[in-house]
Amino acid sequence: MRLDKAKSTVCLLAIATLNTLSVAGGLNTNTNQSVLFQRSVARDASTDVDAPYANPSGTAFMEDGLYISANNQTFWQSRETTVEKSPIFKDGTNFKGNAFVPSLPSVLVTWHHGNFALSGHMGVIGGGGRVNFDDGIPSFYALTYAPLKQMEAALAEKGLTTTNSSIDVSLEASSYIFGATLGAAYEFNKMFSVYAGARFNYAMNSYDGSVANLRLNSVIPGVNPEGKMVEASTLAETFATLAESAKTQEEKVQYATLSGTFETLDDKMTMDLELDQTGFGITPIVGLGFKYKRLTLGAKFEYNTSIEMENDTKKNDTPLEQFNDGKKDHNDIPSFLAIGINYSLLDNLRLAFGYHHWFDSKADFSGDLEDYVDDTNEFLYGVEVDFLTRFTISGGVQVTRFGIKDGYISDMNINISSTSFGFGLAYRITDWMRMNLSYFHTLYQDYDEQVEYGIDVYNRDSRGFGVGLDFRI
Repeated sequence: MRLDKAKSTVCLLAIATLNTLSVAGGLNTNTNQSVLFQRSVARDASTDVDAPYANPSGTAFMEDGLYISANNQTFWQSRETTVEKSPIFKDGTNFKGNAFVPSLPSVLVTWHHGNFALSGHMGVIGGGGRVNFDDGIPSFYALTYAPLKQMEAALAEKGLTTTNSSIDVSLEASSYIFGATLGAAYEFNKMFSVYAGARFNYAMNSYDGSVANLRLNSVIPGVNPEGKMVEASTLAETFATLAESAKTQEEKVQYATLSGTFETLDDKMTMDLELDQTGFGITPIVGLGFKYKRLTLGAKFEYNTSIEMENDTKKNDTPLEQFNDGKKDHNDIPSFLAIGINYSLLDNLRLAFGYHHWFDSKADFSGDLEDYVDDTNEFLYGVEVDFLTRFTISGGVQVTRFGIKDGYISDMNINISSTSFGFGLAYRITDWMRMNLSYFHTLYQDYDEQVEYGIDVYNRDSRGFGVGLDFRI
């Protein structure tokens, strides 16, 4: 029985392919860095308080003063794998993982004077939550199916008829990339601007997984005559007790042997893993801006960020060395190009368009996953309307198309193309304070993958809301 290989492979899938919990943006990036983004989506030519992240060159076009934007977003996400045409699972068997992001905060600050602007941003630019696979994943059960059947056959050869067995698997994983950005912009010729800055990124991943509770329906006279599902550890303890009270040496040896058999099986199918990973990297950022009358253009380029993650392993029952304490692996943030257009049709009506491109194929992802991706493209559309002097209503659409291949996606790494809708309301409480409210909902395309045990159909769901306060001093 190749039980150790099965459980090790599961661990490898868990660590090597579990991606960040991105809520908007690329494979490894969150672009929803303000409630303004959530409620109007296309912000790449912004000259508002969210410009330090969305369009940093646009800060040069702001009026003199100090601007502060404080934001919080909350998200609920689910990831589902439905198995079809499988000899192991019934058609339509569903496995679900849930993620809750209670708080995704961000702060943006701009100081503008004359032609010069100094700006900064702090937020979670990748990941941002914890996902729970309480009921396991299909690839795990498929990997353990053959070893379990071999174990049942081996027990039957010993006179212990066994026709069914099962084990429990659970995994919790969290991923965060915290970013702090600082840069400066300068306006010249009254219509052009340039920006240069950098972001410090600190990445944190954690994994807490277990495989346990081997259960068998071995028919054992006097112990389990009806062949009910019983934990192997319970059977081991029962036979150990019988061995202690055995009246003959032959019975004692027989019971002790059975106790050892079930204890060994339970040990082989038990695993615990507790692992943290940390790393950091610097992202150089440059930007260009143009503003003429009602038209504003913005462009931003973030260079590839090399991040080397190092293991801090507290427990690892697998024989695989890549999970050992101190081991390192890359998980880059890809280069990112953003281009935006904003045009005011009327004094109170603004239209916006944005384009995002991530150079995913040029990055170095964990487990060499860059070999299974092409670049990501994203298209964004937005509209804002001011009414009743102090109110603004807005909405937008974001279309994200990942260049993923079957070698990248899995039942633990469900990054699939999507269309997102955001809308919201702004209320100017005073001339120097504004409140923003938003809702953001993402609809994902189904993705079918042919796997060894049938067809996996992947889907996701994500929805969230945001509250923000903007100040001008």
